[in-house]
Amino acid sequence: MADFYFSPAFWALFFWVLAGILISNVTGRVEPGSRLVAGEDRAWFSDNGTFAFGFASLNSRNDQFRLGIWFAQIPGDRILVWSPDINSPIPKDAVLDFQSNGNLVLTNQETTLWSSNTSNSGVETAIMSENGNFILYNSSTNQSIAWQSFDYPSDTLLPGQPLTGSRELKSSKSPSHGGYYTLKMLQQPTSLSLGLTYNLPETYDSLPESYTNFSYWSGPDISNVTGDVVAVLDEAGSFGIVYGSSSDGAVYVYKNDNDNVGLYSARNQTNSPSVLRRLILETNGNLRLYRWDNDVNGSRQWVAEWAAVSKPCDIAGTCGNGVCNLDRSKTNASCTCLPGTSKSGNNDQCSGNSSLTGKCGPHHENLTSQFKISMVQQTNYYFSDSSVIANYSDIETVSKCGDACLSDCDCVASVYGLNEEKAYCWVLRSLDFGGYEDTGSTLFVKVESTEEGGKKGTGDSLDGSTKAKVLVLPILLSMTVLISLLCCLLYVYVHRKRKLKEALVNSLIVSGAPVKFSFRDLQNRTSNFSELLGTGGFGRVYKGNLSDGTLIAVKKLDRILPHGEKEFITEVNTIGSMHHMNLVKLCGYCSEGSQRLLVYEFMKNGSLDKWIFPSYNTRETKDMLLDWTTRFDVAVGTAQGIAYFHEQCRNRIIHCDIKPENILLDENFCPKVSDFGLAKMMGREVSRVVTMVRGTRGYLAPEWISNRPITVKADVYSYGMLLLEIIGGRRNLDMSYDAEDFFYPGWAFKEMTSGTPTKVADRRLEGAVEEEELMRALQVAFWCIQDEIGMRPTMGDVVRMLEGSIDINMPPMPQTVLEIIEEGLDHVYKAMKREFKQYSSFTTITTHPSSRATCSYSSMSPR
Repeated sequence: MADFYFSPAFWALFFWVLAGILISNVTGRVEPGSRLVAGEDRAWFSDNGTFAFGFASLNSRNDQFRLGIWFAQIPGDRILVWSPDINSPIPKDAVLDFQSNGNLVLTNQETTLWSSNTSNSGVETAIMSENGNFILYNSSTNQSIAWQSFDYPSDTLLPGQPLTGSRELKSSKSPSHGGYYTLKMLQQPTSLSLGLTYNLPETYDSLPESYTNFSYWSGPDISNVTGDVVAVLDEAGSFGIVYGSSSDGAVYVYKNDNDNVGLYSARNQTNSPSVLRRLILETNGNLRLYRWDNDVNGSRQWVAEWAAVSKPCDIAGTCGNGVCNLDRSKTNASCTCLPGTSKSGNNDQCSGNSSLTGKCGPHHENLTSQFKISMVQQTNYYFSDSSVIANYSDIETVSKCGDACLSDCDCVASVYGLNEEKAYCWVLRSLDFGGYEDTGSTLFVKVESTEEGGKKGTGDSLDGSTKAKVLVLPILLSMTVLISLLCCLLYVYVHRKRKLKEALVNSLIVSGAPVKFSFRDLQNRTSNFSELLGTGGFGRVYKGNLSDGTLIAVKKLDRILPHGEKEFITEVNTIGSMHHMNLVKLCGYCSEGSQRLLVYEFMKNGSLDKWIFPSYNTRETKDMLLDWTTRFDVAVGTAQGIAYFHEQCRNRIIHCDIKPENILLDENFCPKVSDFGLAKMMGREVSRVVTMVRGTRGYLAPEWISNRPITVKADVYSYGMLLLEIIGGRRNLDMSYDAEDFFYPGWAFKEMTSGTPTKVADRRLEGAVEEEELMRALQVAFWCIQDEIGMRPTMGDVVRMLEGSIDINMPPMPQTVLEIIEEGLDHVYKAMKREFKQYSSFTTITTHPSSRATCSYSSMSPR
């Protein structure tokens, strides 16, 4: 074997090259002349290996890359915390050079893709620091910074990284429509705020900025600011804004409970973080804070600590220009496209925006015949001020808002809604930022008409004599054909009159408008009112069906104030215009002579009382037992329905008779409130008499008995009593129990305040309840039944408390409950027994199955 001899000069060169390789892969310092190649899987690391600067592969083939900085010690895919603003992937032959002139340059085959532009800044060295900042220094002694990655953020903010007023976080572009999101300081007339903004694709760059973006979230306003204003994430996980030179100049957007240092110190943070965190502006438009946890049920993963937006539909552009719809959990969204648009690609977002298509003629005339209005109910829309043509506050009806758009050739859509019970109508020239569900709003979209008559050309006009000749022959032919058709139409009209009428009735019911039926027609549809479904406070209800087999429920009203037919129909139209998933739909009515009937949609599962109150029939009780999840959903849905006609309708409605018998369940156990709006027809005095006779005084608020003014808070009280019965699966005052247990509210309040709420849940559930939801429901119920009207929450607040979006304090014991307990349950029980014997001739006993209400004998007061 031959001997090889290497000179000392060779060994010196070898160790110099080896040291350069080790430095570029291990230490934080990078010297001029260093380079990285995309396909070689090498990087520049910080001193302790926390961060790395290099190329991250975008696919398993390792032929496309992104330049950036990532967490080097975290397993799995490389999560970039910084990357230059390069629109396309980088090929494997691309090279990152730290040139001898101090410039950091990314090239691909002699083409410069990105540069730090520091060739004339005297840069001598670079450092990949332990806080994730890559820095170019122009002197290794005085540490003067020529360029740093922290000054040019991408979509992520690291602890200690400042976001100044001139910089922004920018999300990746949507793969479907090209839109993207930014986080930046927004200048208000007298203040600053940190805001999230949705930006339209760059194809809209020819338009002014105010037309191409929409801000949908903002942090606290900052006014009277002196000095620099910087948004920063500190090491403890708090995020906020600091300004000026004093540590007092700090406003938190989110504060971590374990943060004892404060935001101001984060501005000078350069050391390695003890806990890895990142604040990222995600592609879906949400700003989310993540923390790396080494032990999450035995695994290592990123854990979300905070998000700026809790509901995805609160983010503009979530569905492109389509409508965002939340599921029942309020955390997942689906998209529905607007008329004239469609789903794009394999995702769920919509495209095909018609807002840039002119609706006006060549001389700015209105081409009304070529367009029509398509209505999207219970929908609102995100729009900027620049897209507003007009805002009308004097619109009489919902449909008039659509007409306002159709009559304006610049309009592409209009939005109708209520603001503090006052109607408004926004007329818009563009639809770009997406819509969302809103039960109090209606969206009208202008679309092209499919009628041939609307597609008139603009060709050359004919002279008068030619027109006359052309018109004579068609007129003669038309008259001949018309006379022939009249004979045919008479025959068809006689034999098809009934079918056409039925088709009209069915189409009107589908469209949501109440249909007028004749009394004889309803007699036929109900087989002469032969199948009784139940008897309520306002009349008897019978089962019927339409000609297409659709089941209906027909209510014959027993007592009506001496309204004329016009007034009755006006009230019916008011009720029929109310559409909500938790309200029973009014399909039609009958008003002939003294007969007043209402036609409702049929509810397969009947009223709620059959499902929450036990029956003597053991098998029936078992089959008709609602589990806890369904009960809680019923409670939330019922509250949403009541909140709708309390707060979101143009004419506020007081129900006056909230009870289990008036809560109906469809085939999916979705609750629907019935008999809303009838109290106004019946009148207050009649309503009070009916309520007493029907035995529902246990749901009456104290103001009914004391003859105080009745407000929507009376319904809140009734809902609280209903909620207690849903929880306990029994009547609040039930004489089938002994003296210790007959009064449910007193027992429930005691166990709630003792921290043992599961004891008062329906015994048939055998403890299978969600304790946190149970405690929340009990607290809401007792706030609702407070004697003092001002202490009761609104139904809107009830919904939010049940959903857990606002905190609930422990309620005090209601005064009426306290009085009954202080008087002595045994004494009250005996008095109630005597009253039961007295009124047993016209009330219903609680232990017997019935569709009527149970006699509660008082409004929860022994006096």
